[in-house]
Amino acid sequence: MATCYRQVNGFAPDLRHPRLLSERILHRILTDRDPLLHTFCDKIAAKEWIAARIGSDRTPRTLAVAESLEALTAQPLPERWMLKASHGSGWYQLVAATTQGLDALVQEQARRWLAADFADAYQEWGYRGVPRRLLAEEMLSFGGGQCTEISAFCFRGRVGGVRLFRQESALAPRRSIQRHLPRAKELFLDGALQPLPLVRPHYEHWPALSGTDRQPLGDFLALAEKLSVETSFLRVDGYISERGALVGELTPYPGAGIWLRLPREWDAWFGAFWN
Repeated sequence: MATCYRQVNGFAPDLRHPRLLSERILHRILTDRDPLLHTFCDKIAAKEWIAARIGSDRTPRTLAVAESLEALTAQPLPERWMLKASHGSGWYQLVAATTQGLDALVQEQARRWLAADFADAYQEWGYRGVPRRLLAEEMLSFGGGQCTEISAFCFRGRVGGVRLFRQESALAPRRSIQRHLPRAKELFLDGALQPLPLVRPHYEHWPALSGTDRQPLGDFLALAEKLSVETSFLRVDGYISERGALVGELTPYPGAGIWLRLPREWDAWFGAFWN
C-alpha cells in the first residue's frame, strides 16, 4: 500500500510518525483493530447503529435487503431506487426499473459486488468478513432535483471540515460503464461552515455551494458530532433532502488514505485535528 500511495501522491507516507490525514488513515488500516470499524463498514449494521443514536428517521429508508439480486427484486420496490452493496464503498447504482426488469448491466454489476471481498483491494480491515448483501434504498431528492451531499470530517465528536458536493454521475442509469463522467462539483467548508480555499484538480470547485441553507447544514453537523464521539476519526456522509438532513453512511477509511487527493498543506491541516 505504501508503494501505491507513493505512486498516486508523489511521495512516500511516513507511517512511523503520521501527520497528514492520508497517512493517518493508512496507519489506521495497518494497525487499528477497533471492532467498531466493522460496524462502520457494514452499511446495514451502520444504519442500525446510527438509528440507535439519532433515530431511524435520520437515514434514508431501507426498502429491501437480500443476499441475492433475485431475492431483492422479488420484493415490492418503486420505479426509482438506489441499489447498494452492504460490504463495500462506492458500490451504488441508481435503478430505474421497467416492466422488462433490471438492465442486464446492472444485474452483472450487482453479481460482481457479491462475488468480491472489498477488503482485498487495500487491506481495509473493517471490511473483512462483512456479510455480502444487497440493499435497496429510497431515491432521495430536493425540490424535485438532486440532493446536495455532505461529508463531515469528524474527530472525537468535533467537526474539522465539511465537503459539499453534487455527484452528477449518481443519477446516470449506467454510471458504472460510462468512460467519461462529469466531474463532481465540490466546496470545502471549515467547522464553522465558512468556505475554505481548498481546490482539487480532479473535481470542479463550485463556490455556488456556499449558498446552501445553513439550517440543514447545522443540523447535519450536530448529528455528525454525536455519531463520531466514540472514535478518533470518522467521515460522516449524508444528504440535504426534502426530509431534511439525513446521514447516509459512515466512512472510516476515506479513499483508503491513498486516494484523498488533498493538496499537501490541506492534508496536513485535516491531519492536525486527529489526536
